[in-house]
Amino acid sequence: MKTTIFGHRGIPVKFVENSRTGFEYLAQNGEAVEFDVHLTQDNVPVIMHDEQLDRTTNSTGYIKNFNIRDLKKVQLINDSNRHQQLVSQHESIPTLEEVFEIFNHTNIFLNVELKTDYLSYPGIEKIVLNLLKKYDLSRRVVLSSFNIFTLQRLYQLDHTQNLAFLSSNKINKPQQFMTDNHLKALHLDRTVRSEAPVFQRIWTVNSESDMNMAFQQHLGGLFTDDFEKAKNLRDGDLSQKI
Repeated sequence: MKTTIFGHRGIPVKFVENSRTGFEYLAQNGEAVEFDVHLTQDNVPVIMHDEQLDRTTNSTGYIKNFNIRDLKKVQLINDSNRHQQLVSQHESIPTLEEVFEIFNHTNIFLNVELKTDYLSYPGIEKIVLNLLKKYDLSRRVVLSSFNIFTLQRLYQLDHTQNLAFLSSNKINKPQQFMTDNHLKALHLDRTVRSEAPVFQRIWTVNSESDMNMAFQQHLGGLFTDDFEKAKNLRDGDLSQKI
């Protein structure tokens, strides 16, 4: 089995994470993408990793406390040099619908993570599913979360969805856990891979040695900040060199 390579938040080694520029570049050059979804105060799903704006924008505060009109005035920044460098073209935080538009007419596989591990976003499951129905993406999407109750609600709303549980902890009896919770995959920290023969993807894999190990073990997928390096290793048949 060929390990699928997911661009983690786009390609942060080249463009600011979760920016339209990064997603558009991946749409042209990648094979799979991962991003996180939050809800604004007026229930618009938007793409950002953190619950707060502080690290990757020129503003502060929680996303949940902004309506979409005000949030669109916020600019993404390069967090490695946050006080000096704005993203080119002064990009705003993308909405989920804008990102779906980017990938709608591509063959890119999408991992949509509902970011409900620290905050509760009532109704986020239904909102995301309703938006997904507007696009021809359902067979190319996995919905994931660290919150098992989020995944349970997704299954209750639509039992046909491809669901994956995120965890940085060892999962006892992973096969039974997946069956009980209607999961198609486990998304695990690279340091706690399951020994059981279950379909798994690992995060966040940026070193060549970790990439090579994933390829040699024929894991289902890996999430990386540099999908181009990972593709070159895998497709250049360099995975035998550790």
